[in-house]
Amino acid sequence: MRISVCFMLFCAALSTAATDEGIDKATAVDPVSQNGVTSQGLDRLLAKLEQIEDKLLDLQNELQEQRSNQAKIIGALQNLELHVGHNLTVLQDRALQMLSKETVCVLPKVEEPSFPSCQQVPSNVSGTYLIRINNGSETIKVFCEQEQFDGGWLVVQHRFDGSVDFHRNWTEYRDGFGDVEKEFWFGLERLYQLTTTRPYELLVEMKDFSGNYGYARYDEFEIASESEQYNLKTLGAYSGTAGDSMAYNRRMKFSTKDRDNDAVDEHCAEQNEGAWWHMNCYDASLNGPYGNVDDAKSIFWYLFERNYQGLSFTRMMIRQLK
Repeated sequence: MRISVCFMLFCAALSTAATDEGIDKATAVDPVSQNGVTSQGLDRLLAKLEQIEDKLLDLQNELQEQRSNQAKIIGALQNLELHVGHNLTVLQDRALQMLSKETVCVLPKVEEPSFPSCQQVPSNVSGTYLIRINNGSETIKVFCEQEQFDGGWLVVQHRFDGSVDFHRNWTEYRDGFGDVEKEFWFGLERLYQLTTTRPYELLVEMKDFSGNYGYARYDEFEIASESEQYNLKTLGAYSGTAGDSMAYNRRMKFSTKDRDNDAVDEHCAEQNEGAWWHMNCYDASLNGPYGNVDDAKSIFWYLFERNYQGLSFTRMMIRQLK
C-alpha cells in the first residue's frame, strides 16, 4: 500500500516539474530546494498514512474483540435461559407435589355410607351399596334392586351371559365369587349370617332364550350354618308364575362338585355340573352350565316350562321382612 502511494506521488511530482519547466523556462528553480520540499511532503504524507493504517488496525482488532465478547455474552445468556427454564420446571413440579400432598392431608377422607339392608338404602335407584350384616361386622359391597317388586332386594345370584364359571368347589360357594355388577354368587356364609340375624323372603327371577319371563316368590327363607352343610332350613309359601320347583329342595343340604350332600347315590352336583340344594337331582338347578340346551346339565327350573331347557337369565334376591 505504501509503495503504491509513493509511486503515485513521485509520478505527480515529475509531471508538475515538467510542466513548470515548459511554462517558465526563464525562471530559475533550485533543484536541491525543490527536491528537499518534495521529500519532506512525502515523509509527512507517509507518516499520516501509517497513523491512519494503525488506527484502522486498532479499530479492526477492537471490532473483533467486541464481536468475540458479544458471542460470549449471547452464549452465556442462552445457557442462563436454559438453566433458569430447567430450574423453573423443577420448582413447578415440586410445588405441584407439595400442593398435592397438602391437599391430601387437608381434605378428610369421605367414607361411603353403609346400611343395615337394602331396604334402608335411601334411594330408589338400583345399584351397588355398602351394607353391614350386623353392627360389629365389616361393610360388604352388594347389589340392591330398588325398582322391581317394590325395591329393597339384595341380589345373591345373577346369571345372564355365561361369562363366569359356576362349576366350583365348596370353599368358593361358601365365600362367594364373581362381581356383584356382573355374574356372581353372593356366598353361603353371608346368606347364613343374614338370614339367621333377621327374617328374609326369597325371590327367584328367570327368562328363557326366547324372552319368556317368570318368577317364584317365597315368603320365608333361611339357611343353616356350615356345620349343618348350609341346609335349606326354612322355605315359606310360594307365589308367582314360574312354578314351585324349589319345594323339592326343602331341608336339603347344599352340594358342590367336591361335596356330595344329596339324598341319592349319584353325585348330582358333579353329574349335572351344578351346585345346589339337591335331593334327587332334578327340579331346579340355577348354577349349572350356561347354554341354550334342553338338558339337565344346564341352568333350569323344571316347572317353568316343564322341561330342562337352559335359561338365559336368572336372579335370586332376598329381602328383609318388615
